[in-house]
Amino acid sequence: MQGQDSGAKRARTVPQKGGNVNQPQVEESSDPYTVEAEKIRCDICFQPFGDQIFMCKNGHPACASCCLTMNRKCYCTEPIGDIRCRPLETILEAMTRPCSFKAHGCREIVSYAGMRGHEAACRFAPHHCPFDGCTYYGLRLYNHIQVDHADDPDEAAVIVRCNQRSTITLQKKMPFRVLLHRDQASMFLLVNGGDVLAGRSLSLASMGPRPTGNAEVKYKLEVKKRNDPEALVLSSSGAAPFVRRLEDFRAKGFLFVPNSYWDSSDSVSVTVHLTGGW
Repeated sequence: MQGQDSGAKRARTVPQKGGNVNQPQVEESSDPYTVEAEKIRCDICFQPFGDQIFMCKNGHPACASCCLTMNRKCYCTEPIGDIRCRPLETILEAMTRPCSFKAHGCREIVSYAGMRGHEAACRFAPHHCPFDGCTYYGLRLYNHIQVDHADDPDEAAVIVRCNQRSTITLQKKMPFRVLLHRDQASMFLLVNGGDVLAGRSLSLASMGPRPTGNAEVKYKLEVKKRNDPEALVLSSSGAAPFVRRLEDFRAKGFLFVPNSYWDSSDSVSVTVHLTGGW
């Protein structure tokens, strides 16, 4: 018929044994669907959903952690946290895509639900330089620190040897000191927090790469009061959390160093001992 779009798809007929030769069969399309990432994120934390999604009776979805954060009450005031949003979970489980760090060498294809877990541990994920004002972002953070920051007296990196004690002088004004492992790859931050009263909080963070099998790096910190051999030796131990930028670091534990332990030059000696996870 004239006037019809000649480019439109038409049903085609295929002869079949014992069937109607004129029965139409629709051609299948292999074109993928596209989805806007913002439409499939949690409305509360704006992060990708995990493998468990809940909804209130009004149909508002939320991830499991946000249900707890909101005390199991949706922003529409209805209860949330008891009803699983199974249809959305099924759709997201079937969705896959390349790792976000494909450009840096990762070749993994990950599911939507497993995306956060994979990318949190991906060895191809780049790191941000912790020094204020530095814009470096890449996979060779260790080399970057050695070349661009190690010679600065205010930013001097400290070389530490695994499984041996190393004593580091920390100024009260320094937000952190960088510890470069002698394996030419591993890097740690001795973080000097000012979030406590009448002193400072010291903790350790790992900036990668992750040890084999994602094992935890164990550490012990010790502080002695200078010129007072009778003073109590302060100590703390734990596992150094893995972070890719300093802003993401949240200490699970710390060593409290009261103001009385800092000397007249506002410095203190910290002994760092990396003990396990290698």
